[in-house]
Amino acid sequence: MEKRMNKKELLELIESLKIDKDEFWVLSSSALVLRGLFPDAGDLDMAVTEKGLEQLKNNYDLKQKENGWYIVNDKIECVLDVKEDWKIEKLGNYNLESLEKYFEFLKTSKREKDVIKYNIVKEELSKRKVDGNE
Repeated sequence: MEKRMNKKELLELIESLKIDKDEFWVLSSSALVLRGLFPDAGDLDMAVTEKGLEQLKNNYDLKQKENGWYIVNDKIECVLDVKEDWKIEKLGNYNLESLEKYFEFLKTSKREKDVIKYNIVKEELSKRKVDGNE
C-alpha cells in the first residue's frame, strides 16, 4: 500500500511546491487532513488557476490524464478550475476546497472511501451551523 501522508507531511509537500499560494486550493481528503478532520491522505489533489497551471508546467513535467487531471509527480495531481469564493475557504496560509463544495461531491459519490468521509463532512457542517460559524 502507498505511504499515506499526515498533516505535517502534507504541509511540507505543499510548501515545496513551485506555485504561488493564491493560484491553487487543496481538495478532498487533503483538505480534510489540513482541517484536522481526517488522519491522512494518499496524495495531494488540488485545483489550480490558469496561471497556477502555467507555473506548474514551467516547473514540473506534467502529464495529462484522460479525465483532464494532470499528474504533477507521484504524490500530486491537479485539475484546472476557476477560482470562485464559494469553492474556497482560507485556513492559515492556504486555500482549501470549501466543505460545502466537497459535501456536494460526496453526496453523489459511491466510492467506499468517499462514503466514509460523507458523515465526517456532514457532522462538521452541522457543527458550524450550531456554532454560527457559517
